[in-house]
Amino acid sequence: MATGLSTTVEAELRDRLRVVCQHAGIPTDSATLIKYTMNAVFRVDDYVVRLARGDHARTLAQRTTVLAAELARRNIPTIRLAAEVAPTPVHAGDWVATFWQYVPTANEDPWPVDLAVPLRALHAVDRFDTALSTWDTITKIRRRIANAASLQPAAAAELNKWSNAELGIPAGHLLEVLRDWCDDIQRQLPAIRWHLPAGPVHGDAHTGNLLLRRVPHRPAADPSALLCDLDGLSEGPREWDLVPTAHGTTRFGRPRTAYDAFADDYGFDILSWSGWPLLVRLRELQLVTSVIDSFTGRPAVANELALRLRSLFADDPAVIWTRYH
Repeated sequence: MATGLSTTVEAELRDRLRVVCQHAGIPTDSATLIKYTMNAVFRVDDYVVRLARGDHARTLAQRTTVLAAELARRNIPTIRLAAEVAPTPVHAGDWVATFWQYVPTANEDPWPVDLAVPLRALHAVDRFDTALSTWDTITKIRRRIANAASLQPAAAAELNKWSNAELGIPAGHLLEVLRDWCDDIQRQLPAIRWHLPAGPVHGDAHTGNLLLRRVPHRPAADPSALLCDLDGLSEGPREWDLVPTAHGTTRFGRPRTAYDAFADDYGFDILSWSGWPLLVRLRELQLVTSVIDSFTGRPAVANELALRLRSLFADDPAVIWTRYH
């Protein structure tokens, strides 16, 4: 189990994992947690198990498994379902799990240029046979804020204590500020003049959602790079899939040359486009609200969230963010 989790959170995750894996006939003795941000992702033998919580997660998991099957039929470079053990989502209380084939990965981190080939492959599809939802990041953000506003009393008290200590404001005020930011961005979105044609988008296309298969002498931008985390697949502006890579340069400290290689390979430089300032605001709002309702018991996540929010309150783009762990 990864560090940084309280014993309560760790025990709950382990229990839910055991239940869903029993259903799939997989022992959990060797299970290791790969990451836990909004969802918990475990490696269990030759499979990856993705656990999410709540009614919306259940609906999303069902849709994602159907879309994953179509992606495989179209040979889009994405991860593949472990249909032999669980072709459909498995439920455990208010948690839902999907099962995926484990991919042996290269001993190196993906670079932005590695995203270009799978994104171009996805963006080359005009439409899917499976109906896609309409891109609506603002509604997802509002849902997270609403979840935070309706936490159980103990969790709500923890959120309020944290907000007062780290930000100097009560949680209610923090959530109101986040709602105001949503309103402001939503008012401006209709005025954007999109450069690329709309179509299927991944929705969260960053290097953390990319796997590099273990291939000897892998060249740059090799199609062995696979997109994962398919929950955000939707019909929308393809520029949105380019924002995370550019944001890696402007906020996460990645070298500009790494972004330039990606932009050259993909064929469009979003940093020079008029819609960039608004979309990067939306991206940053997404990244601070993604854990606003679920960081209790994860002190490393809580510390990073506080740093991100303080930098936004101070309007300080020079503050470097790091990934949630």
